[in-house]
Amino acid sequence: MANALNNVKDAGAVIAKLAAAMLADKLQFIKSIDHEPAETFGKVNGFNTGDTVYVSKPARFEVGSTADITSAIQDVTEEKVALTVDQRAVIGVDMTSLQIQNQLSLQQWSKRILEPKISGMAQQIEADTLTMAKNKTYNSVGTAGSTVFNTTTMLDAGVKLSQGLAPDDGEWKALLDPLAMASAVDARKGLFQSSSAISEQYKQGFIGQSDGFTYLRNNLLPRHTLGADVSGIAVEADVVAISNGMTTLGVDGVTSGATITAGTVFTIASVYAVHPITKATLPHLQQFVATASVTETASNQVTIAISPAIYYTTTDPRQNVNLAPVDEAALVFVGSASTAYTQQLVYHPSAFRFVSVPLMLPKRAEMAAQETVDGITIRVWQDSAILTDKMIMRVDCLYGFAAIRPEFACRITS
Repeated sequence: MANALNNVKDAGAVIAKLAAAMLADKLQFIKSIDHEPAETFGKVNGFNTGDTVYVSKPARFEVGSTADITSAIQDVTEEKVALTVDQRAVIGVDMTSLQIQNQLSLQQWSKRILEPKISGMAQQIEADTLTMAKNKTYNSVGTAGSTVFNTTTMLDAGVKLSQGLAPDDGEWKALLDPLAMASAVDARKGLFQSSSAISEQYKQGFIGQSDGFTYLRNNLLPRHTLGADVSGIAVEADVVAISNGMTTLGVDGVTSGATITAGTVFTIASVYAVHPITKATLPHLQQFVATASVTETASNQVTIAISPAIYYTTTDPRQNVNLAPVDEAALVFVGSASTAYTQQLVYHPSAFRFVSVPLMLPKRAEMAAQETVDGITIRVWQDSAILTDKMIMRVDCLYGFAAIRPEFACRITS
């Protein structure tokens, strides 16, 4: 005989735990990155959309070379990154009293109804967070429009992570879509590997570990479409004054009505990257990403929100470029105008951070429960709809995502 549930509130707790476990199991990218504990936000009665916590990044210091440390005494300059719980995923479900009368009925309902809906929720959360990761990642390698994922391409991506000082701890991930994964497997079929590794590639159709990465296959990787104008654009100091630590960049030469889209990567003429510690100039231009879309409305000029911030002062431990951009310095964009490219992603888990937090629970409801499994929190809330004579249940997940160390990640444009 099926076990009876003591009351409808017991059913709510069971459903919430089942839903949280299902969601946690289906989130591939999110499981592979760092999680921020909900306790960081310091709330006990649930969270509201828009609550924010600031996560500190470790400070960097210059190293002295003389016995006298007077000039080596430095202020501690910590950078902070906002982690805001501003994303919500929700599904609605009809449910009858017969479906929660006992454990067996509830399990059958969960398999037929709840799990497919949670699967859709998981895909939406993954797609949204991957788009946010793309829009915050400024390192980019590969040839726009190419489908080749040979060792050279992947090692180039690894170089970007190394130059950003990503920990070399065996945790680097390479997230590729099925087409890219097929290309990567094919490109490595003639390389020296153990017979067991080659066997697994042929059996599974994807690579386990190679080129310093653990390979993962994901069909939710975003495409990025560039705006209608990506040529003849240059720095315009009259729009935004050049200053150390600037997070916006004024440019001119933008076609009337054209948009520079969020996630667009570009370089600035003569602005080279520097080593994060030694500050030696590296042999490549620093890449930047537009973190928000902006459309030209007047005078062929716009202000672009950018990452990383531009630090050019040699006495600033945050220095990341060799010199300040100069007026009329040309911008060069990755990709062609009005063209969409798939964005593969390689990263160290600490490049990004995810948090899932409890919502406020209603005090007067037919059913209200909340459970957390593997850092994923789900709220279940059911009540009657008097106009339709139905029992309606909603399942919510409130979460936030931030790029804490974007220098530990790199896009491969294909």
